[in-house]
Amino acid sequence: MAALELSEMQIEAMKEVGNIGAGHAATALSEMLNEPVQIGTPSVEILPFANLAGRLSRHGRIVSAVHMHVHGEAPCQIVVLFDKAQALGFVSIFTGLTSGDEAISDPIIESTIKEVANIIGGAYLTALTELTGITLIPSVPTFSTGTTESAFLELLDVPGDQDVFYVQTGFENGRPVIAGEFILIPEKESIGPLLSVFGL
Repeated sequence: MAALELSEMQIEAMKEVGNIGAGHAATALSEMLNEPVQIGTPSVEILPFANLAGRLSRHGRIVSAVHMHVHGEAPCQIVVLFDKAQALGFVSIFTGLTSGDEAISDPIIESTIKEVANIIGGAYLTALTELTGITLIPSVPTFSTGTTESAFLELLDVPGDQDVFYVQTGFENGRPVIAGEFILIPEKESIGPLLSVFGL
């Protein structure tokens, strides 16, 4: 499947999905933290899966990745990606523990990151459901940490020419920004239902 060629109008429509999803995520994070959370302007790209790891890789970058299968009328996969160092920072925000605290164990880190990823991933799925009217149900998340290449290799088995949607945004509440990267990987039969709202 070749990479999609989107018109400016279709790209703007995708950015609107990003805006709606980020708005839902900010509301949920605000309720969880009991304080206002502001959102940055999302950036949206469509690219082949084979190019994704290279697009996200930076020298020395270690990530925490959370993966979910999505069932329903348009089966797909989603990944929510965080820089590992930053992920440890917002684990401290959510738990009240510092990175040097012996009480922060690997299971606490993993469960907290999964929870934040659930909030962000669920928010974007809700945005897609609101726009398309299709049912999307996420699975229990799985977690990996390492380079982007190793994280994708562990979590995903996707053809290299499969188109993926990549959305990057940040959430700000006066403390360190929570910058989540949201990746939607639709199955081939899901492209039509997912993109119908964009006029494709």
